[in-house]
Amino acid sequence: MTDMTMPAALRASAASGEQPTLVRWGARAAVAAPLVGVFSIAAGIPILTDDMSEVGGSARWLLSTGAAFAVLVLLAVALIGLHRAQETALSRFGHASALLALAGTMLAAGGAWDTFVTVTYLADVAPAVLDRATDGALLAGYIVSYLAFSIGWACFAVATIRARVLARGPSIALLVGAVLAFVPAPTAMRTFVLAVAVALLATRRR
Repeated sequence: MTDMTMPAALRASAASGEQPTLVRWGARAAVAAPLVGVFSIAAGIPILTDDMSEVGGSARWLLSTGAAFAVLVLLAVALIGLHRAQETALSRFGHASALLALAGTMLAAGGAWDTFVTVTYLADVAPAVLDRATDGALLAGYIVSYLAFSIGWACFAVATIRARVLARGPSIALLVGAVLAFVPAPTAMRTFVLAVAVALLATRRR
């Protein structure tokens, strides 16, 4: 990469030794994501084996699911920062994968928000519904959301490895985390490896 191929804003940032604003905010979000994830997991573990009709809407439920939603929001911000940090080195595949990862993260965040709000509502008005197995359109919606999330982040990880701008080790960990994110589990658990990889990727240099 030469100065001729770098946008003026990036050239100015490189000259001053200062990261672009989006990269800085993305790095902060990336570091926060696994920390919030640990909080969500710790809050949720005591109620994992309880009936949904009993724990839905409880303080622990709200803390756990609210924090899980926050993790996905932080990952979306971190993704924007990671894309910005290497945008001039990414191919069309890299830019497209970033968009797919962002769309998947938004879909997953929507599911997490629905879990936070809807389950709390149902726990008051129709608790028996919460103990039914998830199937039909609801199950399909969650599968599609996390499929887009997993594929998008996996493709972005591959694009990051190929761009050779960010550290290779965390980039490979990001790919592993993206695959693990499709494994059925509470949101904070299934995204934890990916969140740790994002934090390392945003803070480590080649």
